[in-house]
Amino acid sequence: MRKNALTPWSYLPPGNKHRKGPSLLHKLPAGFKLAFLLLLSLASFFPGTYTQSLILLGIIAFVLIALSFMAGIGPLALLRGSGPLFLVVFWVFFMQAVEFSPFRISSAGLVQAIIFSLRIATAFSAGTLLFSVTTSHEIRKSLSRPEKLLRMEKLNLSLYISLMLGFLPQFFEVWEDLCLAWKSRGGKKNMSFIVTLVPLAIERMMRHAAETAIAMEARGA
Repeated sequence: MRKNALTPWSYLPPGNKHRKGPSLLHKLPAGFKLAFLLLLSLASFFPGTYTQSLILLGIIAFVLIALSFMAGIGPLALLRGSGPLFLVVFWVFFMQAVEFSPFRISSAGLVQAIIFSLRIATAFSAGTLLFSVTTSHEIRKSLSRPEKLLRMEKLNLSLYISLMLGFLPQFFEVWEDLCLAWKSRGGKKNMSFIVTLVPLAIERMMRHAAETAIAMEARGA
């Protein structure tokens, strides 16, 4: 499995060639970063009028861009590898804006598609920022503190949450490998690209989940 600094949602440690020096965001508690960026993602889907939604999305985008500079990765890195995802999302909602009798494009439907794409973009960017400056181990360590405080160690919630979050960047690693294999065999990025690779990616993730479960059972988890 090939993993590099351009893989979506990959961790960019201090000293990485795509970063310059240490970052304040790397030093912040993982639980705080998780909660803050999760709230930003949820806020991007807050219902409201088109104007309210655009203003809110603009504010969230500004915060994410500022944090990306603080992290030393820049705003362009927040959307790395997101092309196929946004292409599918936009076309699904774009087709909802097309009316065939008579043939016309509903302006309201088109605006709705654009706003939804922007919401996905901000949520995706928040996830990228989180995993660029935080490891799954740091998330588990941070969540284990309130778990111990509340005497809930037997539930292993910190372990389950960190594993669940860890699967997100792993999916993009699997997806990148499949894209490279598709490209090396002369495949083109059309609808067959999505139809063929998505089931393969899901199958690999299911295998990885099964292997992780077996390994945890062997260790008594």
